[in-house]
Amino acid sequence: MKIDAYRTNIPTEAPDRLGKPAPSVGNRDAKDLATGAATGDAVRLSSDARLMQTAMQNTPQTVSVRQDVVERMRAALANGTVGNDPHALADAILDRLLGAPSQEQS
Repeated sequence: MKIDAYRTNIPTEAPDRLGKPAPSVGNRDAKDLATGAATGDAVRLSSDARLMQTAMQNTPQTVSVRQDVVERMRAALANGTVGNDPHALADAILDRLLGAPSQEQS
């Protein structure tokens, strides 16, 4: 294919695979807008997308942070009270997920 930058008769329609001008599928022109002609385009959301949309709409936009708990945990981490036993942490996480009582509660 030769590209000629000085060509004056450049076609405005994009050709289809056979080289013929393809029908226009882009923006509607002013005549279509004035008559209200519908293009037939539609969007359908999957059930997962609808669930995500509902969850996003019902989620608070601001996250509340309990600053007193953050400061208490920073202090506990700094003095070595927490964070020094990864196995105990893993056990506590699994116990909480499985609903088992932790060692502190018994």
